[in-house]
Amino acid sequence: MFSSRIGFNQSPARVSAFQSSRVLSPLLLILKRTIKNLAFGIAGTLPLLALVIWGWGDWTTFFSHPARTGVIILALAGAIAYAFSGSSGLGKGRREDPSSRWIFVPLIIIAIVFAWLPPHLDHLDRWTIDGDAVRYTGLIITAIGGFLRVATVFELGHRFSIFVTLQPDHRLKTDGFYRFVRHPSYLGALLAMAGWALVFRSIIGLLLTAAMCVPIIARIRAEEEFLVQEFGDQYRAYQQQTRWRLLPFIY
Repeated sequence: MFSSRIGFNQSPARVSAFQSSRVLSPLLLILKRTIKNLAFGIAGTLPLLALVIWGWGDWTTFFSHPARTGVIILALAGAIAYAFSGSSGLGKGRREDPSSRWIFVPLIIIAIVFAWLPPHLDHLDRWTIDGDAVRYTGLIITAIGGFLRVATVFELGHRFSIFVTLQPDHRLKTDGFYRFVRHPSYLGALLAMAGWALVFRSIIGLLLTAAMCVPIIARIRAEEEFLVQEFGDQYRAYQQQTRWRLLPFIY
């Protein structure tokens, strides 16, 4: 009796409540991260899609072609799928390399121009490649690139951040898509960009995709230097095992 009064013995109800809280805490954390990632994905996607339709000039005729409709659906699907990836998003983790943040400036500029200009020129039929086959080929390439991009984010989970950073309990990822190239996420992004340019038959869009390689390669170099500092010989061994950074047999 004495011990139960001062709390040494817990009632079944208290034990059950404690166990329930232990189960709910991780679930609430997952839910919070999912909502945050959904907001981040949608907030990053909708303004660019608005630029796309503005560049075209007329939203009713924009959606008159299945390939253009399809590419918008793919973009929204990617943003929604990202919400469930477990990504850290804007999280800076336990250690960050702030020196690489300059890369966001050219990335954002190219992204804005890329969103507006190809559909605008497509509508005017200037600097374009003829044929509907080009549009549908582009849609397929966009789907492949988008899948690769999102799949690698899922593979990394909480280790993925838009910054060059290390998360708590960070471990190297060397399997899955990372067996073939060391930066499959960037490969997916570039494929999606090239496909997007083809959906709008845009020569300028393809040139902008090539231009995007410059900040991406700079980002890759910053990431690899950072990972060598953190993981040392373990990362060097991975570099020897998986030779190609971005594109097999090329880079």
